[in-house]
Amino acid sequence: MHAAIHHLKSAWKVLSLGLLAAWMGCGGDPLQEPLASQQDALVDGYNLVVTGVSPTTVVPSGSVTFNATIKNAGNVATPAGIIHGLSFWVDGAQVSWSDTHTSSLAPRASVTLTANSGPAGTKVWTAPATAGAHTLLARVDDINRLPAETNESDNEYSVPLSVTPAATCSDRVRNGTETGVDCGPDCGPCEWPFTAVPRATLRNSAKRVYAHWHYYPVSFDNANPTSNDYYERGYIAVNGESGSHAAYGGMMRERPLPRLPRTETDWRLRDAKDEIELAARIGIDGFYLNLWTDSDVNNGAVWTRAKTIVDAASQVGGFDIVPNFDMTILGTGSQAGDQDLMIRILGQLKNYAALLRRPDGKYVVGLFNPPAQGRTAAFYATVKQRAAAELGMSLYLVPVFLGTGSTALFEEYKTVGDAYAGWGTAVPVTTAGYSGSLKTKAAGYGKSWMHPMSSQDYRPKDKAFWEARNSLTLRSIWENVIADGLDEVQIVTWNDQHEHHNIRPSTGKQWPAYDMTAYYIQWFKTGTRPTIERDVLYYNHRIQNPSLVPTTQTSANLAVCKAGCPATNDVELVGFLTSAGRLEITQGTTTYGEDKTAGGVQAIRTTLAVGTPTFRLKRSGATVVQLQSMHPVVGSIAYQDLLYRAGSSARAALPSCAASCANGEARCRLCPGEPMWLKR
Repeated sequence: MHAAIHHLKSAWKVLSLGLLAAWMGCGGDPLQEPLASQQDALVDGYNLVVTGVSPTTVVPSGSVTFNATIKNAGNVATPAGIIHGLSFWVDGAQVSWSDTHTSSLAPRASVTLTANSGPAGTKVWTAPATAGAHTLLARVDDINRLPAETNESDNEYSVPLSVTPAATCSDRVRNGTETGVDCGPDCGPCEWPFTAVPRATLRNSAKRVYAHWHYYPVSFDNANPTSNDYYERGYIAVNGESGSHAAYGGMMRERPLPRLPRTETDWRLRDAKDEIELAARIGIDGFYLNLWTDSDVNNGAVWTRAKTIVDAASQVGGFDIVPNFDMTILGTGSQAGDQDLMIRILGQLKNYAALLRRPDGKYVVGLFNPPAQGRTAAFYATVKQRAAAELGMSLYLVPVFLGTGSTALFEEYKTVGDAYAGWGTAVPVTTAGYSGSLKTKAAGYGKSWMHPMSSQDYRPKDKAFWEARNSLTLRSIWENVIADGLDEVQIVTWNDQHEHHNIRPSTGKQWPAYDMTAYYIQWFKTGTRPTIERDVLYYNHRIQNPSLVPTTQTSANLAVCKAGCPATNDVELVGFLTSAGRLEITQGTTTYGEDKTAGGVQAIRTTLAVGTPTFRLKRSGATVVQLQSMHPVVGSIAYQDLLYRAGSSARAALPSCAASCANGEARCRLCPGEPMWLKR
């Protein structure tokens, strides 16, 4: 049926185009507009086109469900109640289609449709078992249910489709018959204690993991990070930003792992793509993008950075962006002005392909701290109504409550919130104290629940910290969420350097939070705990006793404990062990150790002492793994520093990335073992 009607439609297209060409003349005048533009200019009506299709890369024998974005390029809305059909074809053969969208599409509006069935009774296409190049085509209004289109010649959109093996991971060198790159572009899988499943497997899981992206890019100014870039001179320096952070010794105690300056003019976009690649590698599905302005004026290019992340995700594909309005700092002076600003921001983002949309076409939009500044459910109901009327955007709102939200907040926003989420608290949890009941509580309001994942929270500027107990906060929340069977989480955060709870690799925390998160995401998404195949040690400790009195900073400017108190003074060693063994921590002449009778994730801790800790794994009295901390512990400090530092045996043991590049085996992006992110 599909194929027969398509032939009739094609014939109609040829006839209509021929009549139109005869009417307009065929003189080849170079001043004439293209045919489609002339027709649009002469005829009022609707016109459906495809603007993007994905995915365009799949592993051999991998299973994918295609989706594509269609747009009404005309000046009249499409009729409601009629299926806006979309079919997908690989190498000329139809493999699937979407036939469920019947809502009217406003002029210039877009919607992303996902295959829901196909000729074989399934929406899923399975790639060939061998690598190769193919062609993927998406055809809108595929069986001509909407014959009144003003242009029937532009319904198809084709792109190359690559069946490419996933990178192999053995000796960190591309050699022999290997088809992958062992140490690039992403070095992580070679250094993890487990073997990573294909990225497509993580992406295709029904369970979702998002991460909050907030303000702080890899580089602000593309300057040399060793001397004068903005992180160094503005945020880390004691007298940075004209001395505004001098009272507490600088706003930050660490920065993102830096890179050398780039020569390209589009360095912001390249940085953004690198970040997305790094996040996607561990199974993060997208960013909840913190937004509060659409201006760069007096904002340090905030808006440009936000749009760059959206643009990068749209170009890369397979990575979602959720506009997340930060209602704490979004403020124009009036609630009507705030609504105007939100609509204006959405209007500027709506056509980006990366914006996350529900199967029914609704745009997912986050609301961080929705009750801030007295905004009620009625306020957000107006935003929803205006988005639909003015932008053609149906919104799916996700209030993100501070902490995990009270019953009063769940009640207040039940009429406008489509799902609920919380910001959480960066303290360890136990099974007895875990807030897994929030899933049940949200379900009582007919909502799903997105649980917060934290690692630590230390804010010198705000004079506050939450006691994370080394890596226990990260590990305990993940393990309880997995045990509770939750379906969706938000990592708090990917890159908030000001509050120091980022998992993006950084100079102080290095890679362990990122690497451990990779382990837990794979477990969360596949339902199977990854098998430990390589012994890896992770350490985590402060560089000072939290009770140490600074010599310069006054007591009035010290950060105080807000939760999980009192502060602990421990050094922690976590072993991802292939089998039983003995974990040891040596400080000075003192060694503390514990025998572990089984493999898996095992941890020990002991009181932190001045000096540089050494960590080891022993079996049968022999040392199997040993490394020294990158972070000496001091007995005197001018300014309080409660940031937990970290490191690992796998990353420390990497060969020089520069040498890897010299051997022609990697592009050396984000390679650990070097102090810089080396540019490509």
